[in-house]
Amino acid sequence: MRTTRVCFFSLILLTGWGSAAGQSDEISTEIAALRAEIDQYRETAHRESLDLVRRAEVRNIIVDALEDSRGRTSFAEGPWNQVASADGLFTLEVDVFIQYDWVLNATPGEHTQYGTDLNMAWITLSGTVFSPAWSYGIATSMYSDGIPSPEYAFLQYEFEDGLFLQAGILPEAFSLEQAISPTEQLGASLSYAAGQFDAGRPEGLLVGKQLDDHRFWLTFSNGWGQSDIDSLKNQRMGVMGRFEFKPFGDWDSLYSFNPYPESVTDGLLLGIGGAYDWGDYDVNGPSAVSGDATRATVDLSWQRSGLGLMATGYYQDVPSGGGEGGRRWAGVGQGAFFLTPNWDVYVRGEWGTILDSQQDDVVMATIGTSWFPAGNSQVKVTAEFIQSWGSTVDWLVDGDLGVLQVDEPQSIIRAQVQLAF
Repeated sequence: MRTTRVCFFSLILLTGWGSAAGQSDEISTEIAALRAEIDQYRETAHRESLDLVRRAEVRNIIVDALEDSRGRTSFAEGPWNQVASADGLFTLEVDVFIQYDWVLNATPGEHTQYGTDLNMAWITLSGTVFSPAWSYGIATSMYSDGIPSPEYAFLQYEFEDGLFLQAGILPEAFSLEQAISPTEQLGASLSYAAGQFDAGRPEGLLVGKQLDDHRFWLTFSNGWGQSDIDSLKNQRMGVMGRFEFKPFGDWDSLYSFNPYPESVTDGLLLGIGGAYDWGDYDVNGPSAVSGDATRATVDLSWQRSGLGLMATGYYQDVPSGGGEGGRRWAGVGQGAFFLTPNWDVYVRGEWGTILDSQQDDVVMATIGTSWFPAGNSQVKVTAEFIQSWGSTVDWLVDGDLGVLQVDEPQSIIRAQVQLAF
């Protein structure tokens, strides 16, 4: 009986222990599953938190960059080709233009000649330094010979009353034809007569001032045309000035021979220029010059939307003869008319005489057309025909491609592509 009780209680204990042990395994499994879910949740929550943090950081970086760009001067509300310092005191603007030509010349007694030429390639740097009152301008040209040549390089200071002073290699301020930008000249080149009155690259000081209806320039330099010379042998000096009066119109528009219908307003400009040189440049060869030289010019330019007219007179009294000296008169008249906003036709007539010379007067007539795809000088395609009579032997050729220095009549065809940006 006692043995039976012991076995019975033992059986009960074993059954309860086994049941308890089974429940414990189930609980452990459930606890492990819960822990796995908690770990997975924690990992997911942590990963989402990192994403939120990262997104917030990227957003802050973008906001900071935008705020910084708003506060900078470089490329902010300015031309695409201009950069500037953060304080705006230093600016740099770069301009480039290229003119590429095809020319043909037919002269009696000569073989017909033709060919292509990189007529001109310019790069211009301009801007301000130190303060808005200080500015600079540097222009370098390169012709078909591949040799760069400075057109001007000056530093300018403008006073509070508008008077300004330039020092260095100075831009010309004599005739309207020579003073305007080469990108705004009529057709493929300036007039042939204008080449005789090219002051070169004077080195010295220039003072000037611009008001609402008039302005002036006055230059004190090393003399007319005294560039690329031996400075130790040059005891020549000169003064050159130009005065302009504008009864109405816009200064920038009046300094273009292409009266674009979409941008040019009515205007009238009267200009007077003069130059006086003295001293000696005593060297062997045709560059030598001695004695006083006087030059003068007067020009009148009128324009309205799509129509522009200009007339210029020249005079010189220069010692020695040849291609530069002597007493000369010359005149130029030209007109341009836009048939459409992007296409114009133009004509030019010119005449020149050398007093006390046996040579025939030179006479030239030009007719041509230009296409402006963008409505301005950024792209210009030109074709023109020139007929010359008389002698060009003792007249300077200044960039007028295709013109020969001969005594015979000449027929010239020129085509040009201009890119300016």
